[in-house]
Amino acid sequence: MTEPSSSSTTGLRTVQYGQELIDFTLVRRNRKTMAITVHPDLSVEVVAPTTARESAILDRVKRRARWILSQQRQFLSWMPKTSRRQFRGGETHRYLGSQYRLKVIKDEQPGVRLRGGFLEVRTPGPSDRQVVKKAVTGWYRNHARERFDRQLQEAYARMRAYDLPKPRLRLLHMSKRWGSCTTSGEVILNPELIKAPSVCIEYVIVHELCHLRHPNHNRAFFEMLEAVLPDWRQRKDRLERVEI
Repeated sequence: MTEPSSSSTTGLRTVQYGQELIDFTLVRRNRKTMAITVHPDLSVEVVAPTTARESAILDRVKRRARWILSQQRQFLSWMPKTSRRQFRGGETHRYLGSQYRLKVIKDEQPGVRLRGGFLEVRTPGPSDRQVVKKAVTGWYRNHARERFDRQLQEAYARMRAYDLPKPRLRLLHMSKRWGSCTTSGEVILNPELIKAPSVCIEYVIVHELCHLRHPNHNRAFFEMLEAVLPDWRQRKDRLERVEI
């Protein structure tokens, strides 16, 4: 005989707030209070007591609608704006906020480097776009790891007074996030962030380090962010305009 589940997902619901529709997943559990969570992928989850009336749940979501939409906008601002690359000569690529033209050169000694206003790729097969893509992607990732690690350690040193766990860097391609972190002190950064200006990279890193102390975007989190990086709003606005 199996034990009954302590929770169950009861499907999707929708409430209307002005002209906005808010979809959410309803989960019922053996608990006394109701909790609403907005996830980084913009999805909304509502955990409610098994005895809660449907009307009461919908009413609670409506009352929290402004906060839910605010959280979604906050996460939405962290979604990188990407454009499809063909990895052909003459194409525009970015590095640390500056634009470079891709130049593909036939050479038996493969390599990638910045030279003048060009991102220069040397390869024995210049017509093979997959080879060019692999070379460029690897170059970006190597430079991202080096740059991010240096800026992470610099930011951590500035924030020693907050007694944060020593951060560990991990690179991870994320379609909807610039960065994330874990409670164990791992700071996860999207390698595509290397295409943004250095001041924006610093903002993302400090943002994630603040989350090591305050996991949610509450008042304490923003007070800490303001103290460490007073111009974070300007950096955030600049990051939101970045196209990679």
